[in-house]
Amino acid sequence: MRVRLKGINPVPKRLADGTWKTYWYAWKGGPPLRGEPGTPEFVHSYNEAIARKVATPQGTLQAPLRAFEASAEFSGLAERTRADYIKHIKAIEKEFRDFPLSGLTDRRTRGIFMAWRDRLAARSRRQADYAWQVLARVLSWALDRGLVLANPCARGGRLYRGSRADRIWTADDARAVDRPAARRSLALAVVGL
Repeated sequence: MRVRLKGINPVPKRLADGTWKTYWYAWKGGPPLRGEPGTPEFVHSYNEAIARKVATPQGTLQAPLRAFEASAEFSGLAERTRADYIKHIKAIEKEFRDFPLSGLTDRRTRGIFMAWRDRLAARSRRQADYAWQVLARVLSWALDRGLVLANPCARGGRLYRGSRADRIWTADDARAVDRPAARRSLALAVVGL
């Protein structure tokens, strides 16, 4: 019987003597697998790697993050929004994966999360606000379901204050497009004639 293992990542390497050897990993960046493909040892090591990957440590911030991703609220979001949320959830997991849920009730936790947002703001204030919004939404969702005892990210405010006033067309701009040299279809669309 043939078993298809998903996500296997073969990596060929040239050895010191000039020969080639293929190393097998459970997924890109995953743990190495023992044995050769098709052997029981290989399948067993693959199953062990998948079991470790799937198991979410309980009592840490990673648990509500994973639960939110599996929720109907998350799947009900638009596809683009889900993709953006996943990007930010990965960044949150990278920083706070092992943060204990019991620490969410500590007053210092809000300061820790805000310091993280401030570090993100050094690159982009808008993206820092978006990451904060995702963390706040996940914690709010988890609080409603009794998965956490507090949401230290509630009412966090915004860092980005943008204005598009410089993008508004003036009457002179509209007249420039409406001149005879401009294409009539463009003028109709811009001026609304």
